[in-house]
Amino acid sequence: MTGDKKLSHLVSTTGRSFDKLTWSSPRDIRRLKARTRTQWATPPAKRGSQLMTEEQIDSIPRLGTAVIVGASIAGSSSAAALASLFNKVIVIERDALPQGAEKRRGVPHSGQFHILSAGGALDLEKIFPGLTEDLQEAGVPYTDPTAGFKYGSKFGWFARQPSDMRMLMSTRRFLEWNLRRRASEIENVTIIDRSRAQSLVVEDGRAVGLVVESLDSGESQVITGDLIIDASGRPSIAPEWLEAAGYQKPVETVIDAKWGYATTYVEVPEDWDPGWVAYYVGPTVSGEGRAATRGASMWRQEGNLMVVTAQGCAGDRPPTDVDGFMDFISSFGAPEFKDLIEQHGRVTDIEGWSNTSNRHRDWAGLENRPEGFVVVGDAAAAFNPIYGQGMTLAARGAATLRTTLAEHLAQNGNNAGLGGFAERFQHNLQTLVDPAWGFSTGSDYAVPGVTIDGVAQVSEKSPESEYGDRVLALATEDPAIALKFFETINMVRSTEWMGDEDLKSRVLGDWDRLGSLKRADNTLTA
Repeated sequence: MTGDKKLSHLVSTTGRSFDKLTWSSPRDIRRLKARTRTQWATPPAKRGSQLMTEEQIDSIPRLGTAVIVGASIAGSSSAAALASLFNKVIVIERDALPQGAEKRRGVPHSGQFHILSAGGALDLEKIFPGLTEDLQEAGVPYTDPTAGFKYGSKFGWFARQPSDMRMLMSTRRFLEWNLRRRASEIENVTIIDRSRAQSLVVEDGRAVGLVVESLDSGESQVITGDLIIDASGRPSIAPEWLEAAGYQKPVETVIDAKWGYATTYVEVPEDWDPGWVAYYVGPTVSGEGRAATRGASMWRQEGNLMVVTAQGCAGDRPPTDVDGFMDFISSFGAPEFKDLIEQHGRVTDIEGWSNTSNRHRDWAGLENRPEGFVVVGDAAAAFNPIYGQGMTLAARGAATLRTTLAEHLAQNGNNAGLGGFAERFQHNLQTLVDPAWGFSTGSDYAVPGVTIDGVAQVSEKSPESEYGDRVLALATEDPAIALKFFETINMVRSTEWMGDEDLKSRVLGDWDRLGSLKRADNTLTA
């Protein structure tokens, strides 16, 4: 589709595509999967929603026991979110949990860069009141991203300007440990580590517990509960649990643009100030040269640490040996990354990571499911970490679990059981997942060599993606557009603004020029 036909098509489609938070979700994915996912314009839980206050939620008579698998971001957040709705909350964790912000087997990527969006920080503050202040007192930078970020998109550099947003720039390990510590301090929350959830116990169509093996004694027991929550992340075996209980597995979709990361940490003096808090240079994806597939990021975290991450897409993964890493991180026109390491030295080894695919399991689309069993966090939908959505979706999913359950109980009473709740929640969660999935996969679908369920695709942009790219290009010239873009990627604003008629007129009227903009790496102006 070219020329006038493309413009005509865009005029007719972009109003529909951007009136809700959907960013260039590739239509070919559903066709290749030969299936359709149910779309809920108004999810069941939103129909007749009571918009309950926290006081109303806390006044609901408590259920018996909630059992959660996994003590990471999603699991700890879910435990805290559900504590006022249950007499007991039991968290089952396979790992031996450290007593501080340390590496553990179940989160092998914890040393990589992690982004908690401004929206995610707000979500966690609601679940863990006082968290923001505590983390700041512990030395975690609390930063305005539009003022403190030096951000190089594939089309150019964003103007820096003040905003109302604030981001907590914590390492993943420190954040997770603080959430788990806070959850464990809640009187009716118990975390049991060194224990492996083996299978789901289903009786008469309802999940009633988990078979749990102690990794110390080797003995197994059934831990019963009124609600079972899988928050075990990417390694989740919940589909196998359902299959063993006689149910169909959820349909799974995996989109892999073959990104890879390599990360190290640098300790800088406390008074070190380069004029920015975070610095990001993304791959241009299209075009020639190493800048098309290579980029890097670095930002300040607690303990005067700078996380430095080399990023590569389309299979151009950064090496983890020192010489190879340094060559990679200085190969795309931004010398600041190598300069930082050479000036201050590394305080950690270089760690690589390549499990970066987007994976969606369609829990909302199940025709039949056991009542009383739900899935949250990466166990439901895992995203390419480059887009910084995972931890926010984990927190937002936990908050949605709390409000959906409260609404269900208020409407049905806590003596009526949880019939219909699991379906209701998974549909509500899907309304959060859909926009994040569209953003992440729509971006990755443009990367050469991208695969869907292991099958290589011809990289092709949809008209919606072409439009979105030109809005991004316009953001490098218009600070007002840049602010809205930053609010969107920080998950405090939807993309409804991208369907604005005036904006569409600007973009369509300047289509060719905006599409030709390129980032000038050799100038690095921001």
